[in-house]
Amino acid sequence: MFEKLFNIDKTKYASNLNGDHLRQNIEAVFGQSGLSFVGKFTAENEFAAYDKWTYITWNVPNFKRKTAYLKGELRTSEKGTLVTLDLKPNPVISVFPILTVLLGVITIIVAQSTHQNKSTLIFGIISVAVGVLFYLLGMFFKNRLRNNFKKSLDLRQL
Repeated sequence: MFEKLFNIDKTKYASNLNGDHLRQNIEAVFGQSGLSFVGKFTAENEFAAYDKWTYITWNVPNFKRKTAYLKGELRTSEKGTLVTLDLKPNPVISVFPILTVLLGVITIIVAQSTHQNKSTLIFGIISVAVGVLFYLLGMFFKNRLRNNFKKSLDLRQL
């Protein structure tokens, strides 16, 4: 429930390559400059990647600015090498829709219960619509990063 609400996706993929070859393949992909994402290995079998697009253009220290983030881990199994991916959109894109929809629903309830003017009701409906659009935008950014990463490594989903 929490993952769906905050637009977080956890997926497992399989590769025909063994662990070392897959790691070399991933490092080679991260070394390419023409891709839409950038990444690096953070530990022996863990890596992180993010989309090159920025969501927030100004530079604020300790504030995530990219549109989507990916954390991955390589694991060996009897089926070959498994790649576990945790994908999430920018935290602002994850939290803003929830807050906006809540504000809109509360505004609609207040407008209906107190019989206030139509502008309050319209504001609530627009707030809900903006929240839904931002949620869909987060899904787009997350899926864009996943699809580009998956296509670059030729992975198949389990």
